[in-house]
Amino acid sequence: MNKIKRVLVPTVFSLIIATIIFASPISVKPAEAHITKVYGNYLVQVGWDNEPVYTGLLNAAQVTVKKGSGDSAQPVIDALKDMQISVKYGGVTKPLDFLPSSTVDGQYHAVLIPTRVGTYSLVLKGNVENQAIDDEIPLDDVASVDSLNFPPSSGSSSDTSVNIGQMGTLVNQLTSDIEDAKNNADAASKSVSNVVQSFQQVKNTTDSLYMISMTGIGIGIAGIVIAVIAITRKSQT
Repeated sequence: MNKIKRVLVPTVFSLIIATIIFASPISVKPAEAHITKVYGNYLVQVGWDNEPVYTGLLNAAQVTVKKGSGDSAQPVIDALKDMQISVKYGGVTKPLDFLPSSTVDGQYHAVLIPTRVGTYSLVLKGNVENQAIDDEIPLDDVASVDSLNFPPSSGSSSDTSVNIGQMGTLVNQLTSDIEDAKNNADAASKSVSNVVQSFQQVKNTTDSLYMISMTGIGIGIAGIVIAVIAITRKSQT
């Protein structure tokens, strides 16, 4: 008799604890990482449409509303018509537009692409039929999509060393190209300067020849004038 009692007492105690947990209005988080909360006679379950959740991948927030309890609970059609639901990350919120599922009655989806790693939540305010709801329910954590990448696109030590080496080569090549361009520019500047100097020398020479020519012409004209005067005087004599 005592042996039977020792077996039955822990079993009954475990059943009582399980009953309290599942009947309690506090949150219940099943294996699929959805959370169900009880508001009066209504069950509201929230979660991600596709789990696990990764940043940058298309997903959707999912809300399922049923009336009743246990297996006898019935889906509520058009349950969110008087509800305002926003997704929250840290101190940032964004209103969501939920559409009814085409396959599951009482289930609603809002398309969303999570962009940051961490915990998101749904903020619910309004009424489901006659039941008021004002609550915030956490969603399953979002992981980085980098955990799915293979092989890693960056980050390994070998990749880093290769990238650094390539960057050094590019910098050296760019430095060399800049130095060559500078030298070519200096050479072009010197060539232009030499041309200017040569042009100036030619100009100076031309000016000198012009002055000499003009002087010679002046002397020739003066000689002709003197000769004409001399001839004229001689004729008069």
